[in-house]
Amino acid sequence: MSSLAIWMISLAVGLAIIVLSGAVGDLTIHAVAAALISLSMAAMAVTENRQQRKAGASENLVAASTARYMGLVWVWGALSLFTTYYFILSWKEWLVFTGAFAVIGALCLFFAATLDRDEAAGRTDETLQKLAKYLSIGQLFGMLIVMLGLVIDGKFPVTAPGNPGWQDWAANNIFFFGALSVALITANALYTKHQREKAGTQNA
Repeated sequence: MSSLAIWMISLAVGLAIIVLSGAVGDLTIHAVAAALISLSMAAMAVTENRQQRKAGASENLVAASTARYMGLVWVWGALSLFTTYYFILSWKEWLVFTGAFAVIGALCLFFAATLDRDEAAGRTDETLQKLAKYLSIGQLFGMLIVMLGLVIDGKFPVTAPGNPGWQDWAANNIFFFGALSVALITANALYTKHQREKAGTQNA
């Protein structure tokens, strides 16, 4: 099965599970669902990254895969927020976050496509490679801040559904576990890149 097919199936299944668990209204079920989906996407990204490194894949392909999985998580978050708050729950700020997630996801996918085109053309753009590294570092620290902020603000773990007009509990689960997924993807990508560079230096 192609990576694109896996990507699409993961997105569809993840979206369906998170929406159904939100409709049930059980905070624990929703949190577990968000955790399983997010960590599954992170596991796929880590597995593919390590397989690529083991096979000696180019930096273009590795960086494109990382960016693509980042995009998967962001797009999943955007669609989850949209379907949850457009059809099921109520939260005044949902549209702002949905738009932001969609834009970031689109940028990640565009970046991945650009790297794929460079690979097909047989060229490596050092500027893009540096940008990929900075993108990973920025998202890693950003996601750690998001998770820490949710905990400090008492938004996670979710303990109460909130009032009918401010049901942000589902969003908080999506925020936390989505951030955890992106953090794991980026941390692994940075680690394997560092190990490859270290090995290259030692062999030089």
